[in-house]
Amino acid sequence: MSAITATTPTNLRKNLFNVLEDVTEANTEVIITLKSGKNAVLISEDELNSYRETAHLMSTKANRERLNEAITQLENGEGTVRDLIEDGSDA
Repeated sequence: MSAITATTPTNLRKNLFNVLEDVTEANTEVIITLKSGKNAVLISEDELNSYRETAHLMSTKANRERLNEAITQLENGEGTVRDLIEDGSDA
């Protein structure tokens, strides 16, 4: 799980490179606090893609039920460990 930090727009401007490096390299989430109370969040592209994939996987009732059943089975020790076979491609 990634760390969450908060900063102001002024501090973000002063430390933009370091903040971007933390966000992309350490998957740190940065909440940018605004005076209006409507804050923004800065996350890495990888993290955004992960959220989108999770939302997609959970978007239908049937898929949610299958995933939740699989999770329950794993938590109950009913899973099967298998070795992955590498096909040699870079895709």
